[in-house]
Amino acid sequence: MSKDFEDILQKIEKYRIQHNNTFTDKIMENIHSKIEEILSTSVKYEENKDILSKIEKYIDLFITSKIGGLITLILLLSIVFWITLTGATYISDLLALLFLKIEIFPTKLLKFLPPILESFLMDGVYKLLAMVVAVMLPPMAIFFPLFTFLEDLGLLPRIALNMDKIFKTVGADGKQALTMMVGFGCNAAGVISTRIIKSPKERIIAILTNNFVPCNGRWPLLIMLTTLFLVPLIAS
Repeated sequence: MSKDFEDILQKIEKYRIQHNNTFTDKIMENIHSKIEEILSTSVKYEENKDILSKIEKYIDLFITSKIGGLITLILLLSIVFWITLTGATYISDLLALLFLKIEIFPTKLLKFLPPILESFLMDGVYKLLAMVVAVMLPPMAIFFPLFTFLEDLGLLPRIALNMDKIFKTVGADGKQALTMMVGFGCNAAGVISTRIIKSPKERIIAILTNNFVPCNGRWPLLIMLTTLFLVPLIAS
């Protein structure tokens, strides 16, 4: 390396230190301004006067607004919950009936076993597994595809952006709104989805608070407790 080139590098480094990295910023600004200049001379944007594009523009303005974003979040959650709870009821009944019909075959096969072992395998293992699958599988099979569909539409990132200011007031991240929505389907999936949050502190907040979101495994218990305690109080 020649001495002149070393002198130039030293001068550049000295300038960078004195101006607090503004030398690099200046280079990047010049590059971006040059790109903008080339784009302005070579690319022309025409306003789309299509009715559908105007409708889409108004929808975007509503979803990204403060009040509109909150209304959209509540409305979408309500629709997803209604479809999930209504659809899962019929599927759960069909699965429960199917497992009840299938129960005849393993019962005949296990007749040669002692009664205690047969009761353990049928009344303990089989019926418990059948109940868990019949209760938990249908809501998850409906909720998560609907949630994925909303994400493909691009609504969920906009909701997270809109909810960011609200969550920032309590030291959290707007993306936590999405992890909490996933938590309604399954808390484990909600905790895993917190990896989209970059800050370790905000990620820990999202993980801890996600445990308080009632997942579909807790919904039957909550409905049963509500029926047992709240309905008699209201009736009296």
